[in-house]
Amino acid sequence: MQYLKNEVRNRIIMEAMKEFQDRGFLHGSMRTIANNAGVAIGNVYRYFKNKEDLFNEIVEPVYQCFLRMEVHKQEICSFEEIVNSIMEVMKEYKIQLLIIVDKSKGTKYARFKEELTKFAEKSLRESLWPELQEKGIEVKDPFIFYVIASTFIEGLFLIFRKAEEEVATRYLIHQLMILFFDNLDKRFE
Repeated sequence: MQYLKNEVRNRIIMEAMKEFQDRGFLHGSMRTIANNAGVAIGNVYRYFKNKEDLFNEIVEPVYQCFLRMEVHKQEICSFEEIVNSIMEVMKEYKIQLLIIVDKSKGTKYARFKEELTKFAEKSLRESLWPELQEKGIEVKDPFIFYVIASTFIEGLFLIFRKAEEEVATRYLIHQLMILFFDNLDKRFE
């Protein structure tokens, strides 16, 4: 009997992922999820209190990976390692990552991309600014680090949305990193 319960629960989750990926949290329909999972709507509510509970079940693992990245930031030495960490999350949770980034309006995760951008900005600023100061290069407005991080993160997610294969994804990200960060210090001179 427990096997059937897990099977039904997993079907609901899989159909919810499709629904949230297509329509987002705000426009996602519990009735559509139930119909596509082949269960009665009341049965969905036996497994999940409400739509928010179901959404949280889907995206919480991605959010927890992000929180672990923040906690272990001291161990991350470079911006490239942050990107590698995001790539690892993407390998395991691509759909969930794109849902939390693109389709979480109306949830507690709606600011996830902004949080990720601020994390990247802080990391970039902490690693690049001292290097620039050491070379005698003045940064007139540190907001530029946010602009760089924001633009880079947007490019990263454009790649995640479009690239299907891991090799192609890594290649495109590598090219993006070269474009953004090779000789970045020289562009501040």
